[in-house]
This record gives sequence, C-alpha cells and structure tokens, in this order.
Amino acid sequence: MQAELVIEKPPDEPLPLRRIGGEQAGPKRPNKKRRRNPFATIDVSKDLRKNSVRGASYMSMARIGGLVLRIGSTGVLARMISQSDFGLMGMTAVFTNFLAIFMDVGLSQATIQRKDINHRQISTLFWINVALSLLIAVVFAGSAPLIAMFYKTPMLVTIIPVLALSFLFGGLGLQHSALLTRNMRYSLLAVSEIGSSIAGVAVAIFMARAGMGYWSLVGLALAPPVVKTIIMWLSLRWVPSPPSRNNGVRSMLKFGGDVLGFNIVNYFSRQAGSLLIGRYCGANPLALYDRAYSLLLMPIGQINGPLGAVSIPALSRLQNEPERFGRYYLNAILLICSLSIPVIAGLTLFSEQVVLLWLGEKWMNTAEIFRLLAPAALIGGISNPAGWLLIALGDTKRYRTMGVVNSLIIVAAFILGAFFWPDREPGQDGSLKGVAIAYSAAMILNFIPYWAWSLKGTPVKLGQVLRTMLIPTVSCIPAGAAAWWILSLAHGRIDAWGLVIAAGLAFSIIYAVILLFGFKKLSFFRNIAGEFRKKG
Repeated sequence: MQAELVIEKPPDEPLPLRRIGGEQAGPKRPNKKRRRNPFATIDVSKDLRKNSVRGASYMSMARIGGLVLRIGSTGVLARMISQSDFGLMGMTAVFTNFLAIFMDVGLSQATIQRKDINHRQISTLFWINVALSLLIAVVFAGSAPLIAMFYKTPMLVTIIPVLALSFLFGGLGLQHSALLTRNMRYSLLAVSEIGSSIAGVAVAIFMARAGMGYWSLVGLALAPPVVKTIIMWLSLRWVPSPPSRNNGVRSMLKFGGDVLGFNIVNYFSRQAGSLLIGRYCGANPLALYDRAYSLLLMPIGQINGPLGAVSIPALSRLQNEPERFGRYYLNAILLICSLSIPVIAGLTLFSEQVVLLWLGEKWMNTAEIFRLLAPAALIGGISNPAGWLLIALGDTKRYRTMGVVNSLIIVAAFILGAFFWPDREPGQDGSLKGVAIAYSAAMILNFIPYWAWSLKGTPVKLGQVLRTMLIPTVSCIPAGAAAWWILSLAHGRIDAWGLVIAAGLAFSIIYAVILLFGFKKLSFFRNIAGEFRKKG
C-alpha cells in the first residue's frame, strides 16, 4: 500500500500549528482526503510482490494499449503515405531520440533511486530539466540546415524546427513523471501513457487523411509530449518553486551524470546503424531497417518498460537485504525472459505474415531484415535488467563504463557490416544486410562478458542468471520446431492462414506446457496472476 502524508507546505517546512483558546496546539489531524505528499518515501518492503505486480499491471496495460495503437496507426499510415515519408522521419529520429537523452540527464532516475528527497531539491532539478529542454530545442532547430545537408534532403529544413517543440513540452513533465514513479502511482502514469498515445494517433491519421504526407508523422511525434505533460501536471498538482543552492542536489547531479553517460553512448551505438544506412544506402533502405527494428523493439519495450519502472524503485529499497534483493531480481529476469523470448521467436517465425498484415505487400522486403535483427533485439531486451541492478545499487560509474565499452564494440560491428559486407545493392555505398548481420553478431558475442561484468560484486551470480534465462529458452526450442514444421506444409505460401493459425497455436501451447509443467513454473505465474485478482 502507498503511504499517505498530508502537508500544507513543502515537506522541508514545519506544519502550521493551530491556536485553541489563545494557546498553540499540535498540528491539525491529517485528513485522508487531502493530496498525498509527493516526496514521501514509500515502503515497498512490505507486500513487495503485490506492489510490484500491481504496478507492472498498470504499466503493462498502458504499454500494451500504446503498442496496439502504434501498430494499428502504422498499418493505417503505411497505406496512406509513402515509404520515403517514413524514411524522412527515420532520418530525424536518429537526432531527436539522441537529443532527448539530454533533457533528463539522468535526473529522473536520481529522483526515483534517492532514499530521501524534498521540495527544494526536486524544484531545482525541474528547472534544470526545463533549461536543458529549451536549449536542446533551440540547438536542434538551428541545426536543421546541417542535418538536411548531411542527408542531402532539403525537406528536413522545415520539418526539424517543428519537431524541436516536442523537447520543450517533454521537459516540463519529467520530474512530475519521476515523482509519480517514485510513489508508485502507476495508475496515473498509465493514464498519461494511453492518453498521449491516443492523441498522437488521432492527430496523425487526421493529417494523413487531409493529404499532409510526412507532416502526419510530425504530428504523431509532437502531440504525445504535449498531452502527456498536461496530464502529469493535472494528476500530481505539484508546482515547483524557484531553484535554490545548497540543497543537496550535487550528489543527485553526479548520479544523473553517470546515467546520462551510459544513455548517450548506448543510444549512439544503437542508432549508428540507422545513421550509416540513411547516409550510404538512402531513405527507402532506412525505412525497411527502421520498420523492422521498430517492430522488434515494440513488444520488448512493452515488457521491459513496465517491469523496469517497478523494479528499480523496489530494488533500491532492498539494497540492504541481499537475499531478498537477489530473489526479487531473479524473479524479474524469469518474468522478462518468459515473455520476451517466445515473443521474439514467434515474430521471427511468422515475420512474413506479420509484415504482410501490418504494412502490406510493398513492404515484404522488411521480413528478411526483421529476421536478421531478431538476435540483436532479443539479447538487448533480456540484457536490459543488468542496468536496473547497477542503478538500484547506486553503482552508476560501472554502468557508464560498461555502456562505453559495449557501444564501441557495436559501432565497430556496424562499420564492418556496412562497408565490408559483400552483398550490396547496385548504386549503394553501404550494405543494409551487412549492418543487420553485424549488429546481431556483436550482441551475441558480447552477451556473456556484459553480464559477467554487470554482476561482479553484487548479490546475484552469473550462473543464477544464466540458469534462469535457460528455462524459457529451452521451452521455446520444441515449440518453435513444431511451428516451423506446420508452416513448411504451406510450401512457401505466406497467406495460408489456416496453417499459420495452427502453427501459432502449436507454438503457444507447447511453450506453455513445457514452461509451466516441465519446468514446474505454474505456481510462480499463478502467484503473480493471483495479485491481479486481489483487491487493493
């Protein structure tokens, strides 16, 4: 349950005293109907599973809803606008997603992880976020001619200044979102996620129907941060005060700086492939790569996002209880892998059918890139919890260093794949397939060293993590083999929907039977499901 504390002033100031008969009396008795203190530390050690499952359920529903909206809207927009329009947005996304990292500079994670915070500290962090967001918006808008020159695409000069507005609106809600996460008010976070997604989709489809082409994708990117920030402010009703000095923010800035360092190099390494493809292959190949990678990352994001939002605050409160910390962490990994591994395996098996239904026949070349990128997406998804561990333990220096080393490996692989892979399309200076293959190869080779480094000196051992991951992996092998055999009966016809449905059912049933009964994980998932049925 969430703790409630009633205040009349910011929490670092005393409560006012009442006067009774001319004499001072104690503070007024708290009224439960008044708004709760956004700076209170929530004790999650009691009812830990319930807090985690409830929080993850809210966030999962929001993410799944957002995923359905994005997949549906992309399918609709893919039939209303051209591939080159998607390619244009893919070019800008490399820069917008990178610059978005600097709006936060890790301060949201500092707010969530810190044991004790107060109004003055968070107000100062709020204004730092706003100042950075404004600076980033100005820099991005001003760099439009250079980006357009780099891609040799003049249209970007008019697109980029409009997209820059998303930074300004997004920065206004970062600390509100962090406070809601810290206090585990996941229902409000879920409302903001769904509401902003609906707004973006509605604006994009309206603009596409009006014949506005790539501007509909600009609307899809701009509307969500505006709506999300409005919902955050209305939900929390916290108004920051002017920034102040000597309030203990320095240590939070150092924590955030390490997280920022990891995010920068990690993002650059992931987007270097898109940058090379856009520059040396063109807009259409970039659109194929971007759609394939986005489809793979969407389900992984819906799984990792909610569990990460719940797990980091919970693990941060369990730092001094190594046994419970390790048990909670391994359970989180089991849950992530049990969902992520079959999802990516299934999407890979049915990649052609997924692309046909989602994007249409003109996008069928995406299916091959989809399969080549699947190992990279899967390993990236199931390795994400390594970062949760280090953030929760406050070891952000190692977190940052790991990001630098891992990024150098991935970027080197991208360069080798782009320029030295023999299979290139005529007239292109780089290889699209080479980038995808190199990315997956680098992630596979770096998997064990990355985890070994992450876990060194922590309450969790590498063998424990690998054994936990092995359970859903082994469960998937016979399920995938059965589905592949059924699909082979269609003799290459991707639209043999009867066999496709049969293969999907066989995959799901065999995987579930082996996982739940073969590995005896029925009680684990039954306990999790039981929390959904219990009343708060």
